[in-house]
Amino acid sequence: MSIDKETLTPEQSLDVITSMIRQAKGNMQQGSFYFLLWGWTIVVANLGVYVLIKFTTVENPFLMFLITIVAAIISIIYGIRQGNQIAAPTHLDSIYKWVWIGFGITCFIFWFFGKQISWQITPVIITMCAVPTFISGSLLKFKPLMFGGVAFWISGALIFITSFENQFLLAAIAVTLGYLIPGYMLKKSN
Repeated sequence: MSIDKETLTPEQSLDVITSMIRQAKGNMQQGSFYFLLWGWTIVVANLGVYVLIKFTTVENPFLMFLITIVAAIISIIYGIRQGNQIAAPTHLDSIYKWVWIGFGITCFIFWFFGKQISWQITPVIITMCAVPTFISGSLLKFKPLMFGGVAFWISGALIFITSFENQFLLAAIAVTLGYLIPGYMLKKSN
């Protein structure tokens, strides 16, 4: 099929779009790694903070979140290696990448200025997780990620009205519903 902008029939245009989505979904199935890595990292960190607050007298239980530094390093190395292996990144791949980079930068800003909001960043970040997750599901036409985004919105709202110590337990549940379950489903769809 020749792809000449001026001579594409509606059927050919639809085929081109479908092919791009299929390729982006194939590239993103490899991206299930990120949902699983970050899902498990954030679940462990949140459950660790919850246990430390609830059952110990540790002064700074939030040090559990330092494991995200390791996850960030792993993500960068994996991303560089995967980027070199993808033969033809699509426009959807680029949108997907920048949505998540923007999300990461925003999370870092909230963390850096956490003191200004009395360290109540858990409900904000969980609510923000909804946007890139929902957009990813929409771009890939993968409903489990879209449902994951909705789970983040609902959980974020609930976390705002939950006691401080229980916010971390709810956050772990939200990440399980929003990242881990869709991440395993995306990996299985390979």
